[in-house]
Amino acid sequence: MRKPKKILLGILAFIVLATLGGLGGLYLVIGNFASTPSSQALGLEPRYFYLLVERGSSFDQVANDLYREGAISSIDKFKMLGRLRGASSQIKAGEFEFNTAWTPEQVLDQLVNGRSLLHRLTIPEGLPWWEVARLLEENGFARAEDVAELVRDPKLLQRYGIPFATAEGFLYPETYMLNKGRVPTKAHAQSAMQTMLRTFWSKTAPLWNEAGVDEAGSGGGVDVSASVRVIASVVPRYARENPAEVKRLVILASLVEKESAVVDERPRIAGVYSNRLRIDMPLQCDPTIIYGLGPGFAGKILRPHLLDSANVYNTYRFYGLPPGPICSPGLGAMQAAFHPENNSFLYFVATGNPDGRHTFSRTLREHNAAVEQYRANLRAQPR
Repeated sequence: MRKPKKILLGILAFIVLATLGGLGGLYLVIGNFASTPSSQALGLEPRYFYLLVERGSSFDQVANDLYREGAISSIDKFKMLGRLRGASSQIKAGEFEFNTAWTPEQVLDQLVNGRSLLHRLTIPEGLPWWEVARLLEENGFARAEDVAELVRDPKLLQRYGIPFATAEGFLYPETYMLNKGRVPTKAHAQSAMQTMLRTFWSKTAPLWNEAGVDEAGSGGGVDVSASVRVIASVVPRYARENPAEVKRLVILASLVEKESAVVDERPRIAGVYSNRLRIDMPLQCDPTIIYGLGPGFAGKILRPHLLDSANVYNTYRFYGLPPGPICSPGLGAMQAAFHPENNSFLYFVATGNPDGRHTFSRTLREHNAAVEQYRANLRAQPR
């Protein structure tokens, strides 16, 4: 009985040693692979390249892409390296720079810890949301149809404290650094939208915080309902608790943005509109009519447009502010809405000069004279 037992123990010992030897050999092979650049292993000239790792990509997919670019000499060994390092599930989405002279260890580290490359996009001041969507699509950041869907997404609007049916007015004009997708997805559109919404609140936060102090002394002491608590923390408290003021100020700022190209005139224009609102005088703001006509409008405002009661943004027919913002205003226009100039002007018209300035009037008679001067200035300009 002892002899068979010795034989069995010998067999088990042999298996254990063979297994350990195999593992040792495997670690040696993977170690050599991990420290050998693919350019050396494959006899290639070193080169830099960029690889886009899509959100949700598997480690196997990325390994195949890296092999195709010549960054690794073996897909299977790279996958094994990823498993041994516990990195297979830790790769990040984004666009990354690689070099075929890097070792697979360095390539793996770039996937897990590297900084994604971002692309610049400038959103000018005063664009309506559909033009922002067009810019995102034309530059490869998102599909316009996805932006059109998200701009009306109730959950997104609630999360970012937007008291309108769309995110118009809150797609903050700024130069952004954004990720691109080989084929843009809804996730790309959502990321870009959230970045713009967060930027709106972060840039305008001092204005809301100041309003909160002016309103409540310390900005605190107000009971916050459950519906308010679901709003993103980036939204200032005063804005969360005063949606009517958010509506008023963002709408007013959007009108100021569309009417003024000159920075120092913005508070004065905000003062004109504030005066008209105070005495219940129609705002008669041409850009609101254009906005109400939608993205298909490209022409001059005609008398029928001024009389059109089907256009709810027609501030010649309807008194008070329009139902929503007509563009996304910049910080200067927002500041003017919060702090309009205290003046007695009720009218303004462009001077007709290249500087883009306006003539401001207190009476209709003065305004009519300014309109005649505007027309004369236009006639005098070289054609």
